[in-house]
Amino acid sequence: MAKLLVTSPDGLSAELDDKIDTVVLDCDGVVWHGDALIPGAKAAVEALTARGKRVFFATNNSTKSRDHYAAKFAALGMSVSRYQIYTSAYATACYLKSLGFDEIEETETGDHGERVGDFSKKSVYVIGESGVLRELEEAGIDVEAGVYDSVKCTPSDWEEMQEWMEEDESVGAVVVGSDSKFTFAKLAYASLMIQRGAMFVATNPDAADLLGPGLYPGAGALASAVATASGVQPAMYCGKPSAFMLNLLSEHGAVDLSRTLVVGDRLDTDIAFGKAGNAALTALVLTGVSTPDDVEALAARAESDPAVADALPDRVVGSLAELVGLAYDPDEICATVHDDRESDLHVTEDDMLRAFPVADGVLPEDFPYAEDEDDGFDVTSYANSD
Repeated sequence: MAKLLVTSPDGLSAELDDKIDTVVLDCDGVVWHGDALIPGAKAAVEALTARGKRVFFATNNSTKSRDHYAAKFAALGMSVSRYQIYTSAYATACYLKSLGFDEIEETETGDHGERVGDFSKKSVYVIGESGVLRELEEAGIDVEAGVYDSVKCTPSDWEEMQEWMEEDESVGAVVVGSDSKFTFAKLAYASLMIQRGAMFVATNPDAADLLGPGLYPGAGALASAVATASGVQPAMYCGKPSAFMLNLLSEHGAVDLSRTLVVGDRLDTDIAFGKAGNAALTALVLTGVSTPDDVEALAARAESDPAVADALPDRVVGSLAELVGLAYDPDEICATVHDDRESDLHVTEDDMLRAFPVADGVLPEDFPYAEDEDDGFDVTSYANSD
C-alpha cells in the first residue's frame, strides 16, 4: 500500500503531463455520492480539462440514461455532454443492437422478396429502471411489458404464466440491471423466459454501491438472484470490466488506452477495467467502495500470486482533487442536484465535438454497431488527427 499511495502535493500532475491524453472517470464514489458532489471533484474535472485532457465518464449505474446523467452534471454546475458519458445501460443497448435486436424479422416474403404477412422483432424483457429502458428505446429495441405491475407469483400464477408465454415466442433476451422495484414476480418471469431459451444479459456485475449508511444493493445482486433461479449465468455483463465496454469506449470514443488514465473507487470493476484494457495508468480513489484495507489484502495476496499483482492499481490517491494536486477538504459544502431544480438540458452538435474533436466535423453514430458489421466501424473517420 505504501508503494502505491500518492502523497505528493502535486498528485499525478507530472504523469498527466507526460503520459496521458485521456482520463476516464467513474462517477459514483469518484465525482459524487448519490446526489451530492464529492469535495473538490468539480474543480478536479475542470483542472483536467484546462490541461487539455479529454475527459470521459464510464459508469456501471444503469438506472439513468446518458441524457439524464448530462442533466445531473448540469444541475451540479458541470458542463458535460451525453457524448462524454458511457453507461452500462448504453453499453447494453449497443450490445443488443450488435446482435440484431433492432432488426425486423420477416416471417414471410413474396416472389420478389417483398414482405408479406406478419413481421416482428425480437423483444427484450427488462428488470431495470428508466436508464436502460430509455437507451434500448433509442436503439430501436422493443421492450416486453412482462409483469411490471405484479408483486407475487404463486404456483397457480406460475402455471398461467407458462400458458401465457407459449403464445409469445418473440422474447429473445432478458436484461437485468439495478431495479428498486424488483419483485418475486419479476424474478419468476425472467427465470422462466431464460429457461425457455432467452439470452441472459446483465448490465454490470456490481453487487452493491456505497450509499449513506452502507452498501446499497446493485445490479450484480439481482443478476445473481436470476442466475440462481434459472440455473443459467449471464452470457454477457455489458458494463465494466467487460471487453465490450472497453471496445465501445476505445472504438466509439476514439480513445487510445495506452495514453489513458482510468480512475475509479472499486478494485473489482474500475481498476480491473483499466487493467484489462492495458491503460497507461489506473488510479484508485479512497472516496468510495474500496478501502485501504482492501488494497492491503490484495497486495498481500499478490506476494504469492503474480496474477493478483496484475490486478493492483498503479496508484492510490485520497480523492480526485488530490489526484490533480488540489486540496481536499472533507467538510467542504458541495452542490447537490436539488440546488438547481430548473436546469434544462440542451444537447447540441457542439457538445459532441467537444467530446470528439475532429477537423472535418464528421461525428460518430450514436449507436455504432450493426449486426452485419464484422469489424465494427471506422474510427478514423472521426478520430482526432492531431
